[in-house]
Amino acid sequence: MGPHGAHAEPLALLDSDAGALFLGVGPEGPVFAVERDGVELAGLRDLAVSLPGEQLGVVAYASALASWARANRFCGRCGTPTHATEGGHVLVCENGHQHHPRTDPVVIMLVVDGDRVLMGRQAAWPQGRYSALAGFVEPGERLEDAVAREVLEESGVTVGDVRYIASQPWPFPVSLMLGFWATYAGGEPRPQAADGELEDVRWFTRDEVVEAVSGDASWIDGAPSDRLMLPPRTAIARLLLDRWVAGR
Repeated sequence: MGPHGAHAEPLALLDSDAGALFLGVGPEGPVFAVERDGVELAGLRDLAVSLPGEQLGVVAYASALASWARANRFCGRCGTPTHATEGGHVLVCENGHQHHPRTDPVVIMLVVDGDRVLMGRQAAWPQGRYSALAGFVEPGERLEDAVAREVLEESGVTVGDVRYIASQPWPFPVSLMLGFWATYAGGEPRPQAADGELEDVRWFTRDEVVEAVSGDASWIDGAPSDRLMLPPRTAIARLLLDRWVAGR
């Protein structure tokens, strides 16, 4: 695999692949990830719609591990170069400082209020796409507090009960998405962030979401150019929506 994508086919290890990352043992033997020039690559987002879940998990694991290794080629404590040990899972510098892979926790949440759900959209997304709100967890912060803070910061809405639903590794580059439902408590939704991350935030009814799931989506504000589009089925935001629609 490489810096900007992955190759889904098996490759023979070469003597030059000293930095191979050990990923575990599969049905056909040990599995390694290597970075190599001259290999046709595909982006992870493209592979997500074509690879079986088990293979995609291995590719995502390899991508996150390789990204961490590239970002830590020098020791963060003394600045000296690092080298890989333990199959690429520990980086050590000449002064003996050890560095281990990290994971950045991200909360992603649907704000629910009876038969309606709050979603937002970023300007860079395809026209009409809306998704769950999300944000990084701050140091020393409870996940429930992170949910409430991010919802308030992004939409101006306050929430009450927070219920954990599911999680999903998100190797862009090394995140773990922690999915929640949050019960609406008050406030009128409108984009809040000064950086303009969200272009719009609004309520959608269960019927509107069901129509979007079935492919017979309603028009947003009656404009055919703004047809409601949901996140892809490979995204945890879609799982949160699907479970909400199903009432479980």
